[in-house]
Amino acid sequence: MAILQNKADNIDGGHWYTPDGVPAYTMKNKTGGDRKTTLRDARKHMLVPSVTTVFGIMAKPALDRWKTMKTIDAALATERNDGEDDKSYYNRILNRSNEETSEAANLGTRIHDAIDQAFDGVPVPEDLIQYVSPTMLYLHNLELKNITREKVVVNNKEGYGGRVDLLAEYGKGNIIIDFKTRKSKEGQKMTPYDFQPTQIAAYAMAAFGTLDNCWGANLYISTTEAGRIETCVYDPDTLKKEYDTFLSMTSLWRYIKNFDPRQK
Repeated sequence: MAILQNKADNIDGGHWYTPDGVPAYTMKNKTGGDRKTTLRDARKHMLVPSVTTVFGIMAKPALDRWKTMKTIDAALATERNDGEDDKSYYNRILNRSNEETSEAANLGTRIHDAIDQAFDGVPVPEDLIQYVSPTMLYLHNLELKNITREKVVVNNKEGYGGRVDLLAEYGKGNIIIDFKTRKSKEGQKMTPYDFQPTQIAAYAMAAFGTLDNCWGANLYISTTEAGRIETCVYDPDTLKKEYDTFLSMTSLWRYIKNFDPRQK
């Protein structure tokens, strides 16, 4: 049975949830501060991993190559200071290689939050209108009903959870929509990265308890071509195939981590 929970405060570093759908991103340390939740904590408190945490066991060659190329670019662009030790120099290179990723993530978060707030009538910051307006128009044209945003869903039978961008009634069925920002190139189609349809299938099963009459969509928002959005839609049969794949991943994750968070 799916469990839905309102969005909690966004705290960095956590990918765990309680069986009743409460985010458990951090734990208290000995001094009363917050620290990131660990696998040891999850075992102790019987927390379930997020969908993306499960994906963490899978190799991502394309992403790894992209990161490597960014590090090489940063190394070529970073001059070594006179007398600088290896550790300091290497850290500056790594920090420089992460700058682009951090900037993209920050923009993606701002766009995501602006879309969510637009449903409540909050004015969109001027620099984000080019991203938010076409997205809201697309969603309006879908004629969705009973829209729910930013919900935590948990599948206790299979032992995982996650936060859903948007779920709603769509036609005679249901739909899960996940927003993704993307640096697009003119004339090139925006297509799913590894496991993105798998992620939606896992969310859909946790949210609705079935994939019959259920649809999913990645809505890609270009950050390099103003006003451009694209969707990749997954029908019920596609979601069922992706969910079977995800169940294989959860089985492997439990084996590797030696931890079974499923409710007996």
